[in-house]
Amino acid sequence: MKMKKNKFNIILAAAIAILANYNCTGLLDTTPYDGLSSSGVMWQTEESVDQGVRGIYAALNDWAPGAYDADYALNHGSTFGFERWAVTGQLYGAESLTSGSINASSKYFSETWKRVYEGVHRANDAIFNIPLKSPASPEKNGRLIAEAKFLRAYCYFRLNELFGRDGLGVPIYTEPVAIEDATKGQSSEAEVWALIISDLTDAINEPNLPNKDNTGRVSKGAAYALRGKAYLYQGSLYAENGAVTKNDDLLNKAVADFDQVAACGYGLFQGDYKELFTEANEHSDEMIFSIQHTGDIGYGTISQKFVGSRFAYSGTANGWGNQTPAPKGMDFYENIDGSPFNWDDVIPGYSSLTEPSDRAVYFLRDTLDASGAIIKQEGNGAPLDQTVRTKVRTLVNGAKNTKGDYLPYGNEARIRKVYTDRDPRLEANFITPYAGFIGGYSFAGDGNAMEVFSRWPLGSNSAAPAVSKRADIATDDGSNFTYFHRKFVYEGAGLARREDGPLDEPLIRYANVLLWQAEAYVELNQLDKAKANVKQVRDRVGMPTLDSYFSDQESARNYVRDERRREFVNEGVNFFDEMRWRTWKEMKFERNKGTQGVWGNFIRTYAWPTTNNLYIWPVPLAEVQRNPNLTPTPGWQY
Repeated sequence: MKMKKNKFNIILAAAIAILANYNCTGLLDTTPYDGLSSSGVMWQTEESVDQGVRGIYAALNDWAPGAYDADYALNHGSTFGFERWAVTGQLYGAESLTSGSINASSKYFSETWKRVYEGVHRANDAIFNIPLKSPASPEKNGRLIAEAKFLRAYCYFRLNELFGRDGLGVPIYTEPVAIEDATKGQSSEAEVWALIISDLTDAINEPNLPNKDNTGRVSKGAAYALRGKAYLYQGSLYAENGAVTKNDDLLNKAVADFDQVAACGYGLFQGDYKELFTEANEHSDEMIFSIQHTGDIGYGTISQKFVGSRFAYSGTANGWGNQTPAPKGMDFYENIDGSPFNWDDVIPGYSSLTEPSDRAVYFLRDTLDASGAIIKQEGNGAPLDQTVRTKVRTLVNGAKNTKGDYLPYGNEARIRKVYTDRDPRLEANFITPYAGFIGGYSFAGDGNAMEVFSRWPLGSNSAAPAVSKRADIATDDGSNFTYFHRKFVYEGAGLARREDGPLDEPLIRYANVLLWQAEAYVELNQLDKAKANVKQVRDRVGMPTLDSYFSDQESARNYVRDERRREFVNEGVNFFDEMRWRTWKEMKFERNKGTQGVWGNFIRTYAWPTTNNLYIWPVPLAEVQRNPNLTPTPGWQY
């Protein structure tokens, strides 16, 4: 772990200690309008300058939603929490954003506003004070200011894409401000984009900012990637009816910036896709900008807790499985020959089954082995418990049309065919039915790793198995059969605490750049170039890129979007994509319709609100009440 700290000493403990000692408590406050103190010796010693800039990086943590409405922050997590709102993800519990009950006073909005503006104010403090007070060399000061401008641009990008859509914009602050002076109204969306472009251009033009950095700090490559993304967002505006408003000049600028990312030295990781998301490869050439983590107490990610299942191990406690993959998300992953996946090819007539009880039959575990004896799937080699076999019979008998299709021996093998011979990213990203996972059970005694399986109904010993027993993977309450995430879930029994995973969170990686550029090429109607970019991403996992998907602009546009849905599962990407494309309502609410078990049984349903427009987040009610110059967001009731 020390090696990782030395690679990028953005260790928050040091930042917190220094900042507290130098009376800069504003850098630690989550409110956006508390003035950032510049008293004492802050910014007047080289050490305090370093720590002040680290504090900006630290502000990027905790931007993601937590397990429940009242538990907003994921405690050092900024990406995977958004997977619950992706079309490939879901939250096991109830929440207000997808239930139709959200309002402008929600913590989702107020906490996001406060936390992201905290990053803006930390950056402003550095940009304003380093030229005036820092004793560091001009070269170092130039690099640190460039980093601060990139980070400020990153914060304003998030604010604009959530709160500033449809021309509304957000308040712009570019200097330190006291609470009583933070009374600006919104600048226009275009003005916010202009500031983002200006900050990123300044970073790119800074001669002391390196082209590439493999330790987590800002680089020119990262600035080119984010500026290209800003041009792309402005150059292609989408409506719910599918209409596209394009600006070819901005799209060409996006293409040019994305080309520069490769020129800076970044490229695709050429190893196994699954291995990309491990500590060994978190600083590979693909990782352009990431949030850094260690396994030290308080400085890791909490993905194991909320994304991992009950058998995702840590030394203190297991995962909860609050965030699970959406069953509809599996259908994006094609057959290994590149053709679309169709359930009916494996289970004839499956897609026409409307009763969940009929579909459930195909997902049930075997009760017999090949010899006709009761299958031995309990601990210590014991036969499957009678209570479990009774549950299987009850589910089979509950089917209206398919009870005769259950296979006491071979049911598991049949459903496994659904997930084999598919895009390898399917099994790399998800734990599918009857697949194994190397996990453990924290309360088992000695912390040994063991292989567990996704099976249904759960074996009788799955709630609290002994180390010697083989168990089945379960959600928090074990009441539904769901898919589970693999990406960012730690295998084995080596993780000390589920709240402190050491793996970095990628914010920008090169695959993202390739597919952003492919989007720009599609809108420029340069479909061959779009296909070439997509092909690079798919070649890595051995998937063909068929010409038929790029035969016309609309087909190519949809295919690039689907490729993004396949590639970036659990990375906090898809929710923002769907919002930008204006497809979130269609894909999440009308297609997915709700949180589901593996065979499409509804655990809870979604509802798009009739009075509030979820495509733009509202300025929080508390902010409007505090600052009368803020315009309440149109389309929202206050």
